[in-house]
Amino acid sequence: MNKEKIKPIIVPTYTEEKASKKSFLKKFPYFQKNKTTRKKVERKTHVLRKTPMIMPFLDITEEYIVMKKGYFMDIFQISPNDLHSLTDTDITIKLLEKARFYRSSASQHKVVGLNFPANTEKQRLYWERKKERTTDPLRIRFINRKLFELEFIARERTNREFFLFVYAESSQTLEDEKKQVVRGMRQSFPLQTLSNEKKQDILFLMSNQNSKL
Repeated sequence: MNKEKIKPIIVPTYTEEKASKKSFLKKFPYFQKNKTTRKKVERKTHVLRKTPMIMPFLDITEEYIVMKKGYFMDIFQISPNDLHSLTDTDITIKLLEKARFYRSSASQHKVVGLNFPANTEKQRLYWERKKERTTDPLRIRFINRKLFELEFIARERTNREFFLFVYAESSQTLEDEKKQVVRGMRQSFPLQTLSNEKKQDILFLMSNQNSKL
């Protein structure tokens, strides 16, 4: 009786198994590139090509904002008044002062109301200084609670602020118009000058009404 020869089982080595796996994965395009050479693609912020064509602004300086078609503009903040704390006589006087301004002023201006985040920077700095000077655990716990509340207010709450836009056809005319509106609204609703950063925030909110600062 002839005995059948038993073929030995050949176990592939690690290198052979790796080579066969590599040749198999070559069929799929996802694995054709080496993973070590892949780089994470980061999106770069860019301005849309049509944005400069749509926006009416060209430049901003400390004195005015340059607009297209040769116009100049500047922005003031209107100081509000608490009407609930005023008497009827005080309210009537302010309304008459405002009416006199509209009758006497021939300047091109517009009143705009926007919602800005509540500014709690001064309060936060005050409580942070208090926190640095105390070692009492109970007081530190109370101060941390106050800081949390101020951060929440600054993040979630908004204040309604009003601004006066003044327009003119030249920079010199704009300066005269600005002096006139400041003088005309001094008795009713005084105007405050703004920094360039604040003006840019105003223009940003007007152009992106669904965005937040």
